[in-house]
Amino acid sequence: LDYLFHLYEQCREFLIQVQNLAKERGEKCPTKVTNQ
Repeated sequence: LDYLFHLYEQCREFLIQVQNLAKERGEKCPTKVTNQ
């Protein structure tokens, strides 16, 4: 259970980083990132 929670945390942090990158690039394709 701890392993799954840790994996979820990593996924969440990765998604946040991707969203931040998209914002830095001027939000050219925001739908590809936030459409999940």
